Amino acid sequence: MNQMKLKKLLCAGLSGVLAAGLLAGCAGTGEPEATPDPGDIAYQAAGITRDTVLYTVDGTEVPADEYLFWLLTSISTAKQSGYLADDTAWEEEIDGTPTADYLKNDALETSKLYALVELKAAEEGTTISEEDQTTADEQMTQLQETLESQGIVYQDWLDQQCISDTAFRKLNMAYYQSLALEEKYAADGKLDPEDAEMDAFLEEQGIYNAKHILVAFENSTGTDETTGYPTYSDEEKAAKKAEAEELLAQIRAADDPAAKFDELMNAYSDDGRDEEGNLYYPDGYLAYSGQMAAEFEEGALALAEGEISEPIETVYGYHIILRLDADTPDTRSLYSNYAMSNLMDGWLENAVVETNDAFAALDPKAFYDKIQQLNEARQAKRDAEAAAQESAAPEETSSAIGQIAGALEGLDEGLDGRVQAIIDALGPVSYTHLRAHETLS
Repeated sequence: MNQMKLKKLLCAGLSGVLAAGLLAGCAGTGEPEATPDPGDIAYQAAGITRDTVLYTVDGTEVPADEYLFWLLTSISTAKQSGYLADDTAWEEEIDGTPTADYLKNDALETSKLYALVELKAAEEGTTISEEDQTTADEQMTQLQETLESQGIVYQDWLDQQCISDTAFRKLNMAYYQSLALEEKYAADGKLDPEDAEMDAFLEEQGIYNAKHILVAFENSTGTDETTGYPTYSDEEKAAKKAEAEELLAQIRAADDPAAKFDELMNAYSDDGRDEEGNLYYPDGYLAYSGQMAAEFEEGALALAEGEISEPIETVYGYHIILRLDADTPDTRSLYSNYAMSNLMDGWLENAVVETNDAFAALDPKAFYDKIQQLNEARQAKRDAEAAAQESAAPEETSSAIGQIAGALEGLDEGLDGRVQAIIDALGPVSYTHLRAHETLS
């Protein structure tokens, strides 16, 4: 529940809070709905119409229909994180801020980011690509079909999130708008790093690049009860260290140590190999902090670029490490995403937000409690209707009706496990990430 998570939401793909309530949708950026029927769940829960303006972001009005969803998400996230265990928790503070104010502001920050992406897209004149639009349309269709297959009515699912179909589709387009913006900024050179900026990025992200020759331990004597790793005798370790030292001596004595390193690595390293005996990673590992064994990472980071280490012991054996330059095409592509995140930080910091009396009057606890009451009432009505249908239906259809009632059970208890399973099954659209290498073994 912070700005870092929010910016990654847009830069890195549909994840986190977006995956909890939205999937990429198709176009539909019309105006908010007119005054709704009094039976509308948002009106009943918050006491305001969906088109009620709650605040402006750089002069752009944000209606309740685009905010209540984020408020509900913030409250649900807080509950899932262990906050708000009971009513007394609402009287406490989160990070030094009264809980109600924290949650309102958290939702406001999320909503602000989405509004800013839309504003920037309009300023830059960017449009959604046909490919992204097709993907969005397909995911929206898939969402509705999946919900239907689970006996869940799409409109009921939207009501659970306290958002209209119009606002749902509009908010979803922010992800694709951010991709279009990043593509334009990249084409304009705004996301290209200077060498010093690239070095700072790599250090900040804990990214490094290294090759290694692994002389693996063999003949385990058992398993360490604490770590679960195999154990080896002192004699085994001494023998493998001697092998590593002999290889290192050849490298140090060579006219071209780097070339000799590659020769011996390809010939003798016990690192993973394919069916033809070739190393999986002959060009080394582009790794991030915490990915490799701690001793390996510490040893690699202690080296200068082009420097070769002494044999380093890990639970896998002895490693001779050659530090490489981490400024590669792969990491340069990552910088674009990083730079886009920094741009978003600037947007958030400089945006002018003006709230009004309607926003000030909104009570998060009362809103959430009312949503729960409404959902429970709806569920009770459905249960009664299902029971009536079952008693009136022919015997041969009673089993099928029971299955439908079971599918609807718990529908209005927020994002329950079944709905989350639907979202997880569909999966978010991912942006290109740093390739994760296998742990040394």
